Amino acid sequence: MKRDEVIANCDYVGPGYGLPTPGMIEAVTMLARLEGILLDPVYSGKGMAGLIDLVRNGHFKKGQNVVFLHTGGSVALYGYMHAFKDALAA
Repeated sequence: MKRDEVIANCDYVGPGYGLPTPGMIEAVTMLARLEGILLDPVYSGKGMAGLIDLVRNGHFKKGQNVVFLHTGGSVALYGYMHAFKDALAA
């Protein structure tokens, strides 16, 4: 793959590093409930929120390959329990 073929999309960072977004909360909760996969709330959670939004909005073509790299960090979830209080109550 050539360098110019890699796209970095920063549209889902939200208001800043380490600050929760509604999309991140939805993505982390969805993957935990449906797949048993824990995402960290800073990087992977926001990245998955972006991927989910792009899929929902038809960004990818049928049959197109998409790779999501989960880099770990689920232990950071403990520092963000306050952000998930409503999601946990549901």
